[in-house]
Amino acid sequence: MALIPLGGLKAQDKPTSEAPVDIEARKASVANLETLITQREARLAEWGKDIVELDARIEKRVAELVTMLAGVKDSQESRTSVTNIKKEAIEALKRGIDLYVTKRKQVRELVRTGDTAALGDLDKFDKRIITRVDQIAELTKSIPSHEDVDKYESDGGSSYWNGYYYESSRVSEEWKQNRRDTNQSHKVREDTTKALRETLDRLDQRRRSLKDLLANRQITDSARQLYNEELGQIDAYQDHLNAQLRDIATGGGNSGREVGREQAHDIAELIDDSRKDLREDVSRLFRSYDQFVRGRGYLEELKTNLAARKDWLEKNAAGKPAAN
Repeated sequence: MALIPLGGLKAQDKPTSEAPVDIEARKASVANLETLITQREARLAEWGKDIVELDARIEKRVAELVTMLAGVKDSQESRTSVTNIKKEAIEALKRGIDLYVTKRKQVRELVRTGDTAALGDLDKFDKRIITRVDQIAELTKSIPSHEDVDKYESDGGSSYWNGYYYESSRVSEEWKQNRRDTNQSHKVREDTTKALRETLDRLDQRRRSLKDLLANRQITDSARQLYNEELGQIDAYQDHLNAQLRDIATGGGNSGREVGREQAHDIAELIDDSRKDLREDVSRLFRSYDQFVRGRGYLEELKTNLAARKDWLEKNAAGKPAAN
């Protein structure tokens, strides 16, 4: 049986004497529409499952890479190679945050304009953003900080002159590496601290803006619900970021496993290859989410249409005149 197009006879259409209403056709249209809704619900569930699985794969891969990177550090042979890889990884994570923030703004606008189903999606984007912040902090803390290391070491030579014994010395390679680590660590910690403080400032500005909107503006119910929800989240986010600031200021990263120059090169290639895959996966994740949102909206339209058709039948199938 062919489905009756949604753009055809609508529940509120008024029958005319020239075109008597076919009640049986109306009943058939309801059955067909119920079948269509069942199909779309199943399809939407499949899309949702795909999104959840892809998101889980992305998070698992990013977590694995961050853990691997955080567990290694430079040796005298690799000099600053590992630290540079970590710095590049931190920048990639920051770009990832920007992508999620941009997508969150789009979802937020959906909620503000009345898509209440999208309100629950905001929390998912927020969690991913906070996770990336935590991963940036983890990598930052893993870069070795200053250690007390003797600057000079014996070079194996000695001399005796004017009644005194002198042992030849040189600046130790360990001290040079420690200085390189300290300089790099200071710069990265400084950059991460600055970024976190800027984020805290933006959250504070956002809180003031939301309070002003709630107190002094005429807003829709959906917008009011959104703003109240965001106000509650801001405090939690600020507490979390302040905790990370304290950890970055006090935490040291001197416990990692030293790697040589060749292994550092292999790690760099692994990270670069993984970054390309992850970039494609995140793009696909966002496209899939957009498809899901459109499908969810279409499904709600179908359900609204079905409710209207059933209402019309209830009023007219028993022989009552059609409602004006």
